[in-house]
Amino acid sequence: MDEYLTRNSVEFHAHSGYRLVGEFYDCGYKFGRWYNMVWMEKRINTDQKVLPVKWFGEYREELERLLEQQREEQE
Repeated sequence: MDEYLTRNSVEFHAHSGYRLVGEFYDCGYKFGRWYNMVWMEKRINTDQKVLPVKWFGEYREELERLLEQQREEQE
């Protein structure tokens, strides 16, 4: 047992709204011993509507127009 290793970080993040979603066992090695690692997550922006994804092709004409305008300004 590592007397310096506590669950303080997990408790701190849980108090801040994070939740434990996984634990990796013996995945980190330092100071002559193996350590576990936890994975925590926090959902953000849960009260807003998610906008649909737009593909690059949907912006192509606008981007080409802006690039052309920029070239003209540089001349």
